[in-house]
Amino acid sequence: MTLSLYLPIDELNSHKPNPDLAADYLELTAFFSRKHQAFTKDLINASEIGAEDDYADVEDEFCNRDEIVSGALARILGRQQALGPSYPFNLDEGGDLLLFSEDELTLGQTAYLLCLILSHLKSVSAILNGSIVYPNANEIRQLRQYFQYFATAGLAAEVGGQAWSFGHPRPDHSGFLDKLEKIWGVLKDGTVDPDPASPSQPKDDQIDIFAWRSHRDGLPGFLLAGAQVATGDNWREKSIRSHLTDVFWKRWFGRQPVSQMVCYHIIPFARPDVDFRDDVLTLGNILHRLRLPYRVEQAVALKDSGVQIEAFDHLSAAKEWITNYRHRAYAETAAVSGLNG
Repeated sequence: MTLSLYLPIDELNSHKPNPDLAADYLELTAFFSRKHQAFTKDLINASEIGAEDDYADVEDEFCNRDEIVSGALARILGRQQALGPSYPFNLDEGGDLLLFSEDELTLGQTAYLLCLILSHLKSVSAILNGSIVYPNANEIRQLRQYFQYFATAGLAAEVGGQAWSFGHPRPDHSGFLDKLEKIWGVLKDGTVDPDPASPSQPKDDQIDIFAWRSHRDGLPGFLLAGAQVATGDNWREKSIRSHLTDVFWKRWFGRQPVSQMVCYHIIPFARPDVDFRDDVLTLGNILHRLRLPYRVEQAVALKDSGVQIEAFDHLSAAKEWITNYRHRAYAETAAVSGLNG
């Protein structure tokens, strides 16, 4: 018995087709396959289910399915180019077979697979919903926490410097003000001194990560980034651009920093190229599935050089979880097959 994933064909046949969805279907099929592979025809076969009455004629049907396949392959090739060795799949020369890497996963590849799974929770996509490998509630919470840690490493590499995981719950279990004071004890630009009207029980005040790159003179005017990490379907509604510039400093600092904080939005999703400009316009700089894994690979070298990246030691646990999750698919598929046999 094979693992059954669902391809939402209506989203591929819409006026605005989603080739990323088809590419993700192939990747997930290869990821869960015992043979580490997915054939292009898997996508064609999946598109035939439930779509037999959606076409005006046979010619229209074949053209549409060819477009689904060609669109998926184009996105996969784009991912290979953007991510290099942090992309855990390879496409054969003929474009007929997608192969999942059989080697031990790197942290960048782990970040990609974590993004891929988070992109197909049922609030976002139907591909995994109802399958025997759909994560349970506790696993979903853990996956989102892991993503926070990978996002911290990715932002550290993005700015080329130290990063803190500030989002609640914090890995060191510190309180909001204690953590803020600790960070600014390093940055030394501004003074933490909450306004009397500021919230009395803040969790993270919408900022999940701080990262900076210092100058040797120790003076202000350095590269500083603040990021919101969003993994749910409402990620577009979580912009912190105006909050960073108009609210955060005034709430928590008596002497406000003069270094300008660059706004980042970090998400696990693959975004269409045509929509990306507007994403950046409304949300700030974005690290998404085609950027974050590459930055995570760079963070490994950054950490090895002595740069402090909070929660970096948790990334190996995420790699172990991803490996066990894939193997669990084998065991559960075999168990179901035995029951049916």
